[in-house]
Amino acid sequence: MAKYEKWLGASLGWIITGNPIGGLIGFFAGAMADGNEKKSSTTETGISEFEINLMVLASYLIKIDGKVSLEEITFVNNFLNTHFDEKFSVKREQILHHCLNKEYDLNVACDKIRLYTGPETRVQVVRFLFDLAKSDGELSERENYFIFRIAGYLNINDVEFRRIKKEEPEQFFSVYETLGVKKEMSFGEIRTVYRKLVLKYHPDRNKDVSEEEKRKLARKFQQVQEAYEKIKAERGEK
Repeated sequence: MAKYEKWLGASLGWIITGNPIGGLIGFFAGAMADGNEKKSSTTETGISEFEINLMVLASYLIKIDGKVSLEEITFVNNFLNTHFDEKFSVKREQILHHCLNKEYDLNVACDKIRLYTGPETRVQVVRFLFDLAKSDGELSERENYFIFRIAGYLNINDVEFRRIKKEEPEQFFSVYETLGVKKEMSFGEIRTVYRKLVLKYHPDRNKDVSEEEKRKLARKFQQVQEAYEKIKAERGEK
């Protein structure tokens, strides 16, 4: 997670009041300063306005080619759960879904990001958008132009934009880390671990948990399956 390492400590003094997804999302600045960035405030939902701004930008990018890609939605949800508190994953999914069905002012979102973050965090926002665009395949011209516009709104120059564009998409966890195994293990050993994880996370084994927990387990079950399939392909197993 080297590309986004500093993001984890980059927080913003924003707070959402009332219902963050009822009508136009409100943008309100917080107070406490820390260097050139500000400490993050969250609402009763536990979600900061910074996250909501990211979802506003992400929703535009996801829709830019006229279709909504499941791969891109999954990427956004996994990304936010990796870099922010995973216990609010269901609420974030609801907000993202709302943003995908509404139109919000990109200038307002970018103005707030530019005003309340330092240069490194703004670069990471553009990295996030590139990684999102590439998550379902090749970067399209429409996606590239959209990210170029956002970079301009965030005061990122052409040289920096081209440098970010050349970077490889971020891999949050290796497939081996997802399964909790070591690369030097035999495929038979990895398969044994995989089968135990399938039993642990399978929906049929978790019927009595809450709906929120079911979603988390289903997401983990999918991640485990995808990681195992990639290892199989990598090792030439059938």
